[in-house]
Formats: sequence, C-alpha cells, structure tokens
Amino acid sequence: MSPVATFFVPIRCDTDGLTHAVTEDEFAAGRHEGRFRAVCGHVVLAAAMIEEPGRFDPGCRDVLRGGGAVAEPVVPRQERRRPRWRARR
Repeated sequence: MSPVATFFVPIRCDTDGLTHAVTEDEFAAGRHEGRFRAVCGHVVLAAAMIEEPGRFDPGCRDVLRGGGAVAEPVVPRQERRRPRWRARR
C-alpha cells in the first residue's frame, strides 16, 4: 500500500496578513470557529476567503522544507473592529 500524502490548505491570516499552511486535519478541526493552527505553530484567524493570498509565511515555508521545528501555538491578538454601518456616522 502506498503512503498517504498530507495535504495543506493555504489560509491568509487576518492579523498578520501572511498566508500560512494548515493541514487538512487542522482545517477540519477549526472550520467552525475560523481559527486554525498552522504548521509553524501560529494560530491563524482566517481572513475573508475572497481576499487574495498574502505573502507566504517564512516559518511555514521552513517547516515544509524540513528546516524548522514546529513551535508552540501562538495566538495573535485581534482587535475588535467597528461595524461598517456604524463607522459612517
């Protein structure tokens, strides 16, 4: 039997603007909350899926190339945004 390949989902983080690599298992686990743990350890707060991908995260790139180690999860601080309909007053 052939080995099963791991697939990654590129997700742009709303807090740092970088695109991170998320495994399909992590994507399935965090799909309801919109928070995904990337392979670099960063907890990605997903940006709107209609936004273009940003620059790829160097930490994820190093892990995927085999040069980096997976770090502890880093939860970014996300500031609350005012709704647009209130900002126009």
